[in-house]
Amino acid sequence: MLIGGFVSAAGGLDKAILRADENGFEVAMFFIGSPHSWKLPHLTDEEARKIRDTQKNSIVKKTYAHALYLANLATSNKEQFDKTVKALTTTVQNGNLIDLEGVIFHPGSHKGTSIQEGIKRVAEGTTQVLSNAPGTTKLILEFVVEQGDKVGTSFEQLKQIMDLVPNEYQSRVSVCYDTCHGFAMGYDYKDPTLMQKLVSDIKNTIGLEKLDVFHVNDSQTPLGSHKDRHANIGKGYVGLEGFKALLNNKNFKDKDFILEVPGLDNKGPSKKDRELLLSLIN
Repeated sequence: MLIGGFVSAAGGLDKAILRADENGFEVAMFFIGSPHSWKLPHLTDEEARKIRDTQKNSIVKKTYAHALYLANLATSNKEQFDKTVKALTTTVQNGNLIDLEGVIFHPGSHKGTSIQEGIKRVAEGTTQVLSNAPGTTKLILEFVVEQGDKVGTSFEQLKQIMDLVPNEYQSRVSVCYDTCHGFAMGYDYKDPTLMQKLVSDIKNTIGLEKLDVFHVNDSQTPLGSHKDRHANIGKGYVGLEGFKALLNNKNFKDKDFILEVPGLDNKGPSKKDRELLLSLIN
């Protein structure tokens, strides 16, 4: 189990690695470029080498990128779909240069068509991106809260998406589970029955081997609220008891845990947040 957090990439990705190292993060996640712009950077070989060298001299063992917020592969709008494919392709290509584990993205909204049509488009877009950006960096589908036309709101939907991706790319698609999103959808980690339901739902759909990483967030809203409102660990409805149950579950011992919380000082995840999680592990 590696525990780390979401870090700012202000000043360059090498600075993101340094920030992660300063906070004791063994795994780091960051944006590659602005999350609010379709125009993304293309890393040069020199920039990539600097980032790799910085990581080699740090405690950071793995890195992930979060896709831009504008991304929507489930959309029926062709222009937005094409822009998303292009943006994700660029991010994965950059990831290949810096040995990134994967690019985590929200599948998106089907825009009034249907969940099944949205699922098909996400699979098509994922396939295009991985074809356009050969390498080892993955595309990682995030489990999201069921709101409006969202796609990817259950492990069954995520499995359906991955099943539509050709075999040659299967090793490069996986899942990220957000603890706040899952809690909002009814998984209560401190309740043994609901914790077992989470494990069973994963095993019976995507399989534990396809679950690579957790986004670790408490929830500002109650169980089953269908609202995505992150809170600091132990300061929301999940509670310390819930995270203790999650972190000590034998099925998740080999997974990566990335703090995405506001932070105890409201400056994002920090060493204090990581230490709090560590204190919950038996």
